[in-house]
Amino acid sequence: MRHPLTTPRRSRPCDASFPANFTGAPTCDSQRSGAKIRSFGSLRLAFVFMVLIGSLAAMAARAQQWQSETVDKSGKFTSIAVDSTGNLHLSYADGEGWIKYAFRPAGSSKWFTMQLGGSDSFTDLKLDRQGNPHVCYTGKATRYAEWDGKAWQTQTVATDAAPVWYSCSVAIAPDGTPHLTWYREKNPDLSNYLHLKHAVLQDGTWVVHTVDFDGQTGKWHSLFVDAQGVAHVTYDAYTDGRLKFATWDGKLWSVDIADFRGHTNDQWNLGMGNSLTMDQQGQAYVSYYDSGDLKCAWQLGKKWRVDTVDSISARVAWMGYRSSIALDSHGNPHIAYEDAGTLKHAFWDGTKWHTETIAARGADNQYRFASLAIGADDAVYISYRDPNDGSLQVAIGRPGRWETQNGAKLKP
Repeated sequence: MRHPLTTPRRSRPCDASFPANFTGAPTCDSQRSGAKIRSFGSLRLAFVFMVLIGSLAAMAARAQQWQSETVDKSGKFTSIAVDSTGNLHLSYADGEGWIKYAFRPAGSSKWFTMQLGGSDSFTDLKLDRQGNPHVCYTGKATRYAEWDGKAWQTQTVATDAAPVWYSCSVAIAPDGTPHLTWYREKNPDLSNYLHLKHAVLQDGTWVVHTVDFDGQTGKWHSLFVDAQGVAHVTYDAYTDGRLKFATWDGKLWSVDIADFRGHTNDQWNLGMGNSLTMDQQGQAYVSYYDSGDLKCAWQLGKKWRVDTVDSISARVAWMGYRSSIALDSHGNPHIAYEDAGTLKHAFWDGTKWHTETIAARGADNQYRFASLAIGADDAVYISYRDPNDGSLQVAIGRPGRWETQNGAKLKP
């Protein structure tokens, strides 16, 4: 598979010339973004160093090491993924009216960017089994962009007649079938709708359903398609104080309650900023906020366990509640999240939760817009808006404290 920024293309602006050792560099507009690399030592040397350390002995804990790279001069609403060969893929809004895609080859610290479309809104990115990126973004409408191996193909899924402003989520089934979810706030006449929508591409046509008609549902949501091609979505039922988990059987949604008001504390609101992933056994892990805590709910058979991960000071707005969850090779969850402008990373070591600060609150008064992905080597990648200058950064954490002595999966 040739990546979007390694294939010849015309009239698609990109912000840097591709490395000379890659064939098929894209034709770029003369204007460059001026983004610079922020590097704390060579990535390759750091990786080799960590491998050598790991070969000395089977030790339970090592100090975590983080590096940071600059992707663009500005960024928000980020979504990051890493493919099987270690290439990084990133979607984001640049704050200047464009949705962008960024690519960093494995073993490099240099990023290359291109425009996908005009908007200044939420993005979500997932990879298919061939490593091709798929992106959804909102801004009046829900749009879906896919890289087909040769070019980007973009289409509008939700019509402009019913404006869409909040989040969307994309997931790709093992057979390549795309699924989308988005929150529809209004009807075409601008009366309230306030429900979560789901669309699946079948025989070239988007088939659209409403997931849940209860109250206000799905302003915060997250979509995941499992290894059997079954779609699952977590979402808030804000007015009812519930976090819901729904599964699509191809015809109907079955809904389970992962957490609810008064279950673990007396917080009135919960389920905001939720993020969903699933393990190889099909068990779900969900990170989310209530009014004062970051939580993680995970399935244990037909029951749910709910942990309080950290106490936070939320900046009360839709964008202020944002978490991102992924599992490492041992099946242990990692979460990137925001605490009053500070970017944090939490991870479960098999016994308890640990938290650490990645980027402290600074002069930039916007949100961190974080997204987290984990590579096959357990390197953790967190994309975020820099708290000082507003630039788009990716923090890279090499395997350390979350490694176990024997490499076995640890269960809660």
